Amino acid sequence: MDKAYSLWLAALVVLLHFAPTSVCVQVVSAGNTRDLDALLALKATVFDPERILPTNWSSSASVCSWIGITCNTRHQRVAAIDLPNMGLIGTIPPQLGNLSFLVRLNLPNNSLHGRPPPDLSNLRRLRYISLAGNSFSGRLPSWLGALSELQYLSLGYNKFYGSLSGVLFNATKLQTILLPNNSITGHIPDEFSSLENLIGLNLDFNQLTGSLPKSLFNLSSLQKLGVSSNSLSGSLPRDICKKHVSQLQGLYLSYNQLQGEIPSGIGGCSRLQNLSLSYNKFNGSLPKEFWNLTALERIRLGNTYLEGPIADDIHNLQNLRILHLANTDMTEYEIEA
Repeated sequence: MDKAYSLWLAALVVLLHFAPTSVCVQVVSAGNTRDLDALLALKATVFDPERILPTNWSSSASVCSWIGITCNTRHQRVAAIDLPNMGLIGTIPPQLGNLSFLVRLNLPNNSLHGRPPPDLSNLRRLRYISLAGNSFSGRLPSWLGALSELQYLSLGYNKFYGSLSGVLFNATKLQTILLPNNSITGHIPDEFSSLENLIGLNLDFNQLTGSLPKSLFNLSSLQKLGVSSNSLSGSLPRDICKKHVSQLQGLYLSYNQLQGEIPSGIGGCSRLQNLSLSYNKFNGSLPKEFWNLTALERIRLGNTYLEGPIADDIHNLQNLRILHLANTDMTEYEIEA
């Protein structure tokens, strides 16, 4: 009897000793299983012409060892998917929204199509997403605004359409927005003024109309603004650089229907290196403040109605390498280093 009791007691001690560890292992295993299932779903919905995923993405090995997958150190959960330039053909499965520790989703320059599933809005830790250079289509996803940690968004060179209004204003940590070469329509919304961390905005080659909102030029962090090849109209804000956008380095507005004179406020863009205003309806002469932009390297003003002589102050622009004034009424003057 004493022997049986002793064996029972020893078994109980062993069970109690290992119980917490067993529970912990089950929790971690459940998370890893969700990650595994999500990645296997991605593997099943894409064709890899290089046959890398079919051979390397094996359930017999940890997902953390798979090509293109990075796990975080603490939890060994999937933190990044990096599969650029692989020629992948297929769609993004909704199961990818179960990768609750995902910080980076990088799938540019493939042949993915369809609509990114709204389940991706569950990726609340996501900071970086690049789906550029694919064949995604449909309305610009409204759920992007739910990604409150998002800092980098690149969806260029796809087939997205629709309005920007109401899409991104909640993603207030955004620093870079790259949406060129889509079919985005409507006005540039004033709500971009809520993106106080915005450094770069590229909306080139879309179908945007209306005027440039003054609120864009209230963003003190903004360094590059590209809205070339749209159908924008109206004039440039008078105080375009007088107040806030002291960091602006690149302003790309060519191939629109903008008009009016170049405002004197442009002289406040002291860090401006690239200015592209060609193929618009600007008129009048350049303000004297223009020649204070000593950081300028490239100026493109061709195919406008600008007129008048080039001031001798152009010699202040010692960094200038390219000056295009073709098809204007300004003094013929062209520099190209």
